[in-house]
Amino acid sequence: MEGIGDDTVASFHAQVAQAARDRAGSWDVVAEILDGPDASLAERLRSGELATRLRLAARWLGGDAEIFAGDLMRLDVHARGARRRSLDADLASLAADHHLLGDDVPGLVAGARQIAAACHEEAAAWAAGDTAGGRSLRAREQELIAGRLLPALPDAAGRLARDGASVVTRALGSLVLAVLSVESGRDYQRAVLRPDA
Repeated sequence: MEGIGDDTVASFHAQVAQAARDRAGSWDVVAEILDGPDASLAERLRSGELATRLRLAARWLGGDAEIFAGDLMRLDVHARGARRRSLDADLASLAADHHLLGDDVPGLVAGARQIAAACHEEAAAWAAGDTAGGRSLRAREQELIAGRLLPALPDAAGRLARDGASVVTRALGSLVLAVLSVESGRDYQRAVLRPDA
């Protein structure tokens, strides 16, 4: 990461800007997962691209990125076995479970994309040395998460993670909950998937 080992203000801004870009990447992936199964998403899962993008998006977390590890390994297994399955079969499997998200999908996709855009703006502010602007945008992201996503996303992603017919669908639902957990500060994987734990 740029600026590691450098304790200047500019280095700090560069590190926070990179973290905001990484966070934007995670929301971009969440939007893709929610937006509905298409051949492009199925191919990104088969190639391992989607898992790689999530790994890169989680790098700012350091050791706390472990929250993603198990589900990313499931996506890795899926990608390694792609030659034994057709793209059409993988797409059909994703499509069969998409209804589990419920009726709020358009609003959730729009909310995730709006948050990703705000993260990109935040990164630009920090990169320009605009501390007040960066903090203001970070606060705006939290407002968007609370207002646009928290009313419906935990339940929607939980249904994918619990009730999906395929391992991949369940992993994707759990990964959405992991992103939401990291961004909100509440462990939604535990709250939704293991409420009695």
